[in-house]
Amino acid sequence: MTRALAVADAIDMVTRIAGRIAAALLLALIALVFFNVFGRYVVGASPVWAQELEWHVMAPIALLGVTVLLLEGGHVRVDMLYDKLPGRAQHMLDLVSMLIGAVIAVLFIKYSYGFVDSAWSIREGSPDPGGLPGRYVVKAMIPVGFGLFALQCLANAVRHAAALRGRA
Repeated sequence: MTRALAVADAIDMVTRIAGRIAAALLLALIALVFFNVFGRYVVGASPVWAQELEWHVMAPIALLGVTVLLLEGGHVRVDMLYDKLPGRAQHMLDLVSMLIGAVIAVLFIKYSYGFVDSAWSIREGSPDPGGLPGRYVVKAMIPVGFGLFALQCLANAVRHAAALRGRA
């Protein structure tokens, strides 16, 4: 169990790094939205590439941010029921939900493979004139984001299993 907890700590560290990347991208997104709004309403035009870049930046923010929320316990749960459960039952419920979350994340990876592979094989870009060429890179964030999510679910599951065994 000690080795599993050490691996869980390493996964947490990777998730924290991903959180810092998502935070930096969020700042870049704010600046980009400002640029686009300024361009649209003050200058009278905003380039297509800058508008597309917004969702190119937003995708990794969302996919990485969800995992950080899972690490920090910021995810949604039905507290009116959960809080009334004894501690052992809470850990059991969390353990089961983390394992289910990991399975669902693996399914997302499995079923996104063809989607991502076809985008990479043709080096998919924007169909719009003046759009960005690297749409396939954004699509590759799907398995990366869900892979990190699956790992964080497993790290949390290890912690709840340790708590159930009396090793908090």
